[in-house]
Amino acid sequence: STAGRGCFGSRREALGAGVAGLVAMGQRSLGALAAESPADQIAKDYDGYSRNYDNLEVGELAKAFELDALRTIAVTKAAGRTLEIGIGTGLNLELYDFDKVTHLTGFDISTGMLDKSRERVVAKGLEGKVDLVQGDAAKLPFEDNSFDSVVVSYSLCVVPDARSSLGEIARVLRPSGSGFVVEHISSDIKPLALYQKFLAPFVRKYGKGCDPSKDIPSLAQESGLAVYDLDRRVLGTVAYMRVKANES
Repeated sequence: STAGRGCFGSRREALGAGVAGLVAMGQRSLGALAAESPADQIAKDYDGYSRNYDNLEVGELAKAFELDALRTIAVTKAAGRTLEIGIGTGLNLELYDFDKVTHLTGFDISTGMLDKSRERVVAKGLEGKVDLVQGDAAKLPFEDNSFDSVVVSYSLCVVPDARSSLGEIARVLRPSGSGFVVEHISSDIKPLALYQKFLAPFVRKYGKGCDPSKDIPSLAQESGLAVYDLDRRVLGTVAYMRVKANES
């Protein structure tokens, strides 16, 4: 009947509209995924980690492998106008000597981590000595030759484009300045380095995005930095290094 065809048509139109809506939603979701860069994903992940990051980062295991000791070496060498890339929740704030550091700029990609860092800044009464900036370490929003010191502790292993970030460090460092870097890196023991490379996808997935297979000293040299005082620990998989921008 006409009524029957009309009812059928309505259901068919409704079904068609529903399918079209699902397709459109799927296209929008795929578009969003395609538009999300690795840096965006890291920012989102670390916004989530910020709630209990300090409990994950500091512990007996870190002390046993001298991770905290190397962090202390890097931070305490900073002087003058200083940039910390990957300041996170501000764990390093208590290590800075603010008699030597005239001003500290804390930089991080995660707003959640910076919120925690801001709480520490206020709690320690450092509002006039520390400012916090959000952004991507591969595209630092600072002028050339802006800083006397740059500090990085266990962040380049997470940064998707470590090479560009190291190039940015070379750009923003003053000619007389130094960068103080402590990182998870590729071992100088070849079989272990190969094993790190094999494990890297699993470690990135379950280790807060850290890629332990990056050869940070070599990347630094390729990015316009000279490497000094390289101190490897834990079978060469963790290291402290001082870097300076090469003269152009």
